Amino acid sequence: MSLIAQKISGCYRRVLIFLFISIIVCAGLGLLAYNLIGGAEGLRYWSAIQALNGTEKHLLAHRPDGVPQDSVKEQFETVRQAIRTQEIDLDSLYQLIKSYQDKFYIPGLAVKKKPSTPEVEEFFLQLNRTIISDE
Repeated sequence: MSLIAQKISGCYRRVLIFLFISIIVCAGLGLLAYNLIGGAEGLRYWSAIQALNGTEKHLLAHRPDGVPQDSVKEQFETVRQAIRTQEIDLDSLYQLIKSYQDKFYIPGLAVKKKPSTPEVEEFFLQLNRTIISDE
């Protein structure tokens, strides 16, 4: 075997070892993060918060004049707190967020239409209905 072939062979070996160690470290960090958010169930609630944050950001950017910004923030914080305490119906929340996005938002494109004040109030009412109360 020539000297160049030996150098290339050693280089590939070092690169493969580096990639293998990198994959193990990334997998370990991924498992740690998965465990910290609570496993599969925690991942569902974390995803719900992320979806809610995106919807809040969109609604704040395109809210009608009749809906105060503080009202929007308070409403979303109430729902966010219910998600944190796991007192929410995730299926109905996901359906509600999906219906909002289908009606008013297309990622990467312009807004389909700006929601009206009654539509936002109805959305808030439906958001409150997703919270499970002890009563």
